[in-house]
Amino acid sequence: MLNLRILGLTATLCAAPLVVMAHHGISGQFDMSIENELTGNVTRISLVNPHAYVYFDVTDENGEVINMRCAMESGSTLKRGGWTEEMFEIGSEITVLGSPDWDDPTTCQLTKITFADGMTLDRQDTIGDDGTVDVAEREIVREDGTPNIDGNWAMANPQERSGERPTTSLTEAGMSAVANATSDENPRLNCQITNIAMDWTFNGMVNSIAQSDTEITISYGFMDLERTIHLDGSDMPDDFVPSRAGYSVGEWDGDTLVVTTTGFDEGWIMAPSPPRGGDTEGEEQADRPEPPAGGGGPQTVKNSEELTVIEQFTLNEDGTVLTREYSFVDPLYLETPFEGSDEVTLTSDSYEDYACEDLTDERTE
Repeated sequence: MLNLRILGLTATLCAAPLVVMAHHGISGQFDMSIENELTGNVTRISLVNPHAYVYFDVTDENGEVINMRCAMESGSTLKRGGWTEEMFEIGSEITVLGSPDWDDPTTCQLTKITFADGMTLDRQDTIGDDGTVDVAEREIVREDGTPNIDGNWAMANPQERSGERPTTSLTEAGMSAVANATSDENPRLNCQITNIAMDWTFNGMVNSIAQSDTEITISYGFMDLERTIHLDGSDMPDDFVPSRAGYSVGEWDGDTLVVTTTGFDEGWIMAPSPPRGGDTEGEEQADRPEPPAGGGGPQTVKNSEELTVIEQFTLNEDGTVLTREYSFVDPLYLETPFEGSDEVTLTSDSYEDYACEDLTDERTE
């Protein structure tokens, strides 16, 4: 069977291992230490979420046609950046630079693509309008004196996120809760939301905020999470059903919006990722790194129904950048708070439903 890790050079399919900067693939699915170059003809394009795929046929050195597919950014992110299905004309030749899947020899993660007309794009490149808003036409402060955070927001450069992922210390109960965690429990692999912090910036989606005197509604572009922040001081109803969004109460402390959210169901703060390796019958796995404890990938952390999340939103002087600091406090599962921060930028790009489509069953074993 064709294996992208050991292909020889041919006219239509060449594999050139390159050393690249380490960064996370899709849930640890790809070997990011290698990049291969593949040339073939487009058979299908699927600009869906959470990851778009381009399908193409390549021919190996024995003349055998191999049906390949490469994962790209989310369909919504690509469309926001000006990518269209028309760019991937069926039958046209493309050259892809990508990292191989650990287990599936017909799947890769696209890093760069060159089209038949010579246009070359990195996976994060945008085409056309950059989404800049004319701030001269926008009120920075509302009539009631509070900052105006109404509008559409997204990370300006999702791939340039810096710094380490937040970590925390777990209680014995917290360690027990994740002891047998597997990637099958990862909500994102099942088209479900994870939590109100991570999903705010995940995949660089466009989020929408609708602001009034009594409440703020936040619509997440990732997985269509909906939140209402109550500004009237109302308490959580006795019959409130715990959920991933919880029940949020907010107040303005000067120019800072402070939001306290409770009423969560048990779920994930950091969901488990597939380990980079493992035993596969009949295949040598010695070259794979050992997966970290708790399901592989970053630290795996669960929350209990005792979770409280505190967020502080602040707007910069010209009203174009919204900064959020957050803290997860869970006396049952966390010994220390899980804390972090992020920034989103005002954008003219439109909000759209996520419409998640799970394509993981297309992988070959």
